[in-house]
Amino acid sequence: MMISPGRRLASSRPLPAAALLLLLLANPASAADFQLDDLKLDFGKFVVSIPKLDVKGTPLDRESFRALLLSSTSSTPTGGVAGAIAGASQAVQPGESAIARLGKLSASEISAPTLVMEQTFGPQKQVTTYRNIKFSDIREGRIGRGESSDGTIKVEGAATGPMNGEIKRTSFEVLDLMQIARVFGEKAKSGETAPLQPILGQIEQDGYVLDLGEQGKITAGKASMRGFKARVAAEPMGELLARIAELSDESEKAARNLNSKEDPAVSEARDRKLLVAMAEIFDAVDYGSGEIRDIVMSLKTPPKPGAKPEPVDMRFSRIAFGENAPEKSGVAIEGLQFEGGGAKGTIGLIGYSGFSLEGVIREVKAVAASAVDIKTLDFRRFIPKLGTVKMSGVQMNVPQEGKRGRPAGPPIQVGLGSFELKAGEQLNGIPTDMTLSLDKITFPIVESADNPAAKDLLAMGYRNIDLSAKLSLAWQEASKEFAIRTLSLGGAGMAKLDATGTLGNIGKEVFTGDLALAQVALLGATAKAVELKLQNLGLAEKLIENEAKKSKRKVEDVRREYGMMASLGLAAILGPSDGAKTLANAVARFVAKPGTLTVKATAKTPSGLGLADVIALGEPTEIFEKIDVQATAE
Repeated sequence: MMISPGRRLASSRPLPAAALLLLLLANPASAADFQLDDLKLDFGKFVVSIPKLDVKGTPLDRESFRALLLSSTSSTPTGGVAGAIAGASQAVQPGESAIARLGKLSASEISAPTLVMEQTFGPQKQVTTYRNIKFSDIREGRIGRGESSDGTIKVEGAATGPMNGEIKRTSFEVLDLMQIARVFGEKAKSGETAPLQPILGQIEQDGYVLDLGEQGKITAGKASMRGFKARVAAEPMGELLARIAELSDESEKAARNLNSKEDPAVSEARDRKLLVAMAEIFDAVDYGSGEIRDIVMSLKTPPKPGAKPEPVDMRFSRIAFGENAPEKSGVAIEGLQFEGGGAKGTIGLIGYSGFSLEGVIREVKAVAASAVDIKTLDFRRFIPKLGTVKMSGVQMNVPQEGKRGRPAGPPIQVGLGSFELKAGEQLNGIPTDMTLSLDKITFPIVESADNPAAKDLLAMGYRNIDLSAKLSLAWQEASKEFAIRTLSLGGAGMAKLDATGTLGNIGKEVFTGDLALAQVALLGATAKAVELKLQNLGLAEKLIENEAKKSKRKVEDVRREYGMMASLGLAAILGPSDGAKTLANAVARFVAKPGTLTVKATAKTPSGLGLADVIALGEPTEIFEKIDVQATAE
């Protein structure tokens, strides 16, 4: 827009300071574009080198931007009155911290052909090179988006040898450089716990390859993660990682040295330091959610003295955690395949949810701050919150060892349909509510000279065993009762046993760390009620048929004999009481015609039957005077 000379003269009087400031803010300096060469950002044990950097859309000029990034440089930007004022607001002060400098970092786009990160952890040095870097929407030390076409990894100084790797395309959203600098370089105030702060919004990677040299090779497919958070710990994260790497290397070298004469006190002190450092890191990081797919590991196990290292191959379809896991929490490993040492197999799923190390970390820190002897500790204090553990789809081929003068037999195939352990309401680390279930544990019956039972099972037509089991327990503090809600064991085509029961007079002393006190508390427990149910699923008939073949008699004759033995034998053993007769008659009917046998026993006193009551019995048959028995056979 053109301005006439008269108008220009009329507007030439001085402006008040506030009006001048508003004018400058309304008309800021134009964003600058420039190139910087040979940049090096040194944060001590974390160094970033950038040979060439293209910057677009920054409020700073070239020298101010360079001064912003470098630790020992400061300058005043040039470029007119508006540029000077805008640059002065961002000026780098002498001795200014890396965090303060990063807070002034703003640009619409930053790109570089290469970016090299060098990290030092004790004796280890990791060099990661990213190529074709592009960052965009950079505001006050936070990068809105970023990507890299590919890269490389190189690790030296590790006790296990050098490592080299290749990284495929990587992209991310919302990376907070200031919080990273705080976590790696600062420590929390004494007695304070800093809050977890977001570091990374989301990251995706197309895969990587890691060559471990003599140790093997690892490759992975696409990976993603979101919601990564971290807090400033009691020590800077960089120092903690360096200590862990150094202590781990010392332990690795000591373990590999077969002639090591290291003092056990030295090993214990090192292990204590390592445990504390790892606890600090676990407590300071929240990994959020994510997954990694198509992992392939071809490794070599450390050789035993005089033996060659054995190759081990492992594949994972997917490893997921947080919201990406099936339970929307915890960790899940899916599609595991492995082979090594003559064995191979697959596992469909390994996962856990509800697991927490929070209590363990708290206890570790407390122990580290005291001079207590580790040997005197009650290690139940270090039991984590267990939550739920699952495993399913297990199939394994296990090699048989050959005996002297005889070749090894073919591999044995074992399987597991599913396994689940659910623990809740822990007291002193011990679950007071627990459910354990095992479904379809399968394995073949292998005939052996020292195992006559296997020969009988094979004779009865069983080539494979298929077992299932379940145990469900719960303790109620108010009633001091311990309920066996379910106790089940069964074999497909064989039989199934189910049991329930209630124990009384079990207080919280049973869960104490004092073993003597816990034993005394258990001795005071009483049995209130028990119910057993035995179902024949084909085993009884096959047992009788097999016995008939072995004795060369008719099946009906053997069945009749067993029925009489059960009726007369049990009656003689159990005594003449009504409860004994009821039980003996039910068992005899079950043997004569196997179906379902149900037995219920209830203590006649409300408090239950205690150990002292059993010890005071003159004869075992007197037990029926203290319990009510119901028994049926169907």
